[in-house]
Amino acid sequence: MPPGPDTPDRDDRRGIGPRPRTDGREPDSARRVTLAIALVVTFAFLLVTAAGLGWFLSDGGPLSGSGSAEERGDAADGGGAEESGSGENDAGETEGLPDDGTDAGADPPAGLAYELPGEEWRRLGDEEVPSEYSSYAVLGPAEDPDAVIVTGTEELGSVEPIAVAGVRLAVDMAADLAAEGGVWAEPSGETDVDGLPAFGATMGSDSGDTYGRFVIVELDDGRGAFMLGVNTAGGDGATEDIDAAFASVGTR
Repeated sequence: MPPGPDTPDRDDRRGIGPRPRTDGREPDSARRVTLAIALVVTFAFLLVTAAGLGWFLSDGGPLSGSGSAEERGDAADGGGAEESGSGENDAGETEGLPDDGTDAGADPPAGLAYELPGEEWRRLGDEEVPSEYSSYAVLGPAEDPDAVIVTGTEELGSVEPIAVAGVRLAVDMAADLAAEGGVWAEPSGETDVDGLPAFGATMGSDSGDTYGRFVIVELDDGRGAFMLGVNTAGGDGATEDIDAAFASVGTR
């Protein structure tokens, strides 16, 4: 997942991980990781809302540290449309959840569900999830994972058509991120998740040691549900796992 403005030298980077819950304060490495993920998530929202830049600069933005997953949206029993069983990756329709009901990555507050890609992946308990997200799955040790998959929601506000906002803002936001850490983002275009409008992108770094995917889904209640996967040290296997998880995403 992507570096922030204060990213240290790459040789010292430890990867990303959830915030340990000890005395209420985060270690420096956890703060750097959370900031990096928050910047990528902010980019995702800016792709689909013209009002996103104002939100990013406001006191309620992700860098302010305010708000919680519960405050960003009500738990959704019917927040999305009915599940669909077919689809394509990236620019086509996103594949639906498997018929056997396997959805170990289900996130009712976000209205999304996906299949955890393997036994090596573990979803953290609610008390371990940083407040920016509503679910957090890790590959490797929870304290310093090789890859993560997170989900959450945000209010979209005034929304342009996803294709227009995505094409217009993706270039600007990717350029800003690259200037601060060599991160690039390539929009994969307008897509569909169980019949709901969505927009996706693939991300990476100039050094080639980071791979990321995200999708943001416009829900019927005006919220945007996002899913973000980042591989920093898991190799090709983690990249394939993230792609598999995104292929299975659907609404709940």
